[in-house]
Amino acid sequence: MNTSMLMPPSRGSSQPLLSLYTEHYHESLYTQPQPLLFYEFYGTEEPITFIPTGCVDLLIEEISVTGSLLAPDIAYRTISCIPESRYFGVRFSTGILPSRHFSTEYFAYGVLRFSSFQDRLSWFLTNYQPEKHVMPLSDPVHYMLEQICLTNGTISIHKLAKALNYSERHMYRLFLGHMGLNPKHYSRIIRFQSTLTQMMQMPRKNNSEFIRCLGYSDQAHFQREFKEFTGMTPRQFIKLFLASLNDSAESSS
Repeated sequence: MNTSMLMPPSRGSSQPLLSLYTEHYHESLYTQPQPLLFYEFYGTEEPITFIPTGCVDLLIEEISVTGSLLAPDIAYRTISCIPESRYFGVRFSTGILPSRHFSTEYFAYGVLRFSSFQDRLSWFLTNYQPEKHVMPLSDPVHYMLEQICLTNGTISIHKLAKALNYSERHMYRLFLGHMGLNPKHYSRIIRFQSTLTQMMQMPRKNNSEFIRCLGYSDQAHFQREFKEFTGMTPRQFIKLFLASLNDSAESSS
């Protein structure tokens, strides 16, 4: 079994709607004992949108002292929050799925014994044991995950199967058994995440300048998939994102 860990697809920027739709959002990325993204926010009356990342999140809510595991999805999901309640989240790295020994109740109660964000993540890091709390990751699945991430989701399933000397059917079965979604769906998510990262880095750039190199057949294909993953069009997202940048600039001036 492979013990090396992969980083989250977009280094923690893969849930931009959390920071846009919640209050007092902040995050911190740690690389030991494995890549983990910690984040915190306060709930509002509006539901929040989680977009597909290919990663599992642990989301802990303070008032009711509950913890939930958000498994990888192939479309966006909305979650109703308790207004003004504080939320603490952990995003595991690509391919890392909690085992049956991972107790959301244990981690929720443990984390919420502390009030500061730093103390909460320090407690989690002290008590989280990957060798106990993580499902084993086989070498073939690790290879598939790695190649999909390295190619921004553009590698063909046929090429992966050929490299592993597996039939595509067997490869699908292995990947689905570990990730809960097939490699084609996962590749689409990573490709979308790569595009999303570029959009946030260059929000005024024309979409057509970079979507072709990431395997989208045309603008309509890109827009359809973007809305499937976020619930909004690229234009709506960029407008919201730019407005948030302006608000941040004004508040810091």
